[in-house]
Amino acid sequence: MVNWFFKVDYHLVNFSIRKFLSVALAFVSVAVFAACSSAEKPPTSEPIPTEHVSPQPTQATEEKPPLAAPVFAVTTADGETVKLKELVGTVPVYVLFVPSTVDELDREQLKIIQARYEVFVELNAKVVVVVADLPTNVIDMRDELGLEFALIADPLFVVAADWRVFDLDGEGKVSPASFVFDAFGNLIARLVAAVPDDRPTVDEVLFAIEASLSSAAA
Repeated sequence: MVNWFFKVDYHLVNFSIRKFLSVALAFVSVAVFAACSSAEKPPTSEPIPTEHVSPQPTQATEEKPPLAAPVFAVTTADGETVKLKELVGTVPVYVLFVPSTVDELDREQLKIIQARYEVFVELNAKVVVVVADLPTNVIDMRDELGLEFALIADPLFVVAADWRVFDLDGEGKVSPASFVFDAFGNLIARLVAAVPDDRPTVDEVLFAIEASLSSAAA
């Protein structure tokens, strides 16, 4: 910062000069004062109102999708526990729902599966049949037909309801239904019968399983 300093020896100048200097200094002082007074102050900026932003709800973490069909852990007619969760994703699985133990269509379908059961075994595929009947009736049917695959009695339609094959027509019955999973747990074939005889053949089920195994091996 520079300081301006003037030194005047009033004994060496006459009165007129002193008067001139006084007037000049007074004029300069007035001019400076006027300039300072007339200088506009910078406008004060108006405060900007803060916009209130409502907190946005955080999006929930997307969960891993469940299996295409509910899993279950139930006891078969033979007293063994079938845990579908331990089967699906390790071997091919054929889950079949039948409405009764006495209907001829149901019994015929199970007899055909039993006749080709060795092919399922060769493919390391599991067959699980859920029957909407009492355990005693399921056991009687098993013994009569000589069935070797897993049979699950579902008299209260709990499993059928979980898999959404119960009461589809409003009559309180289980619809015949087939679900085929490949060895990786993917649902590769599904048929829920609209009419009682609308059921896949055993050859169609085996073809779906064989095709999935061939695709996995390729």
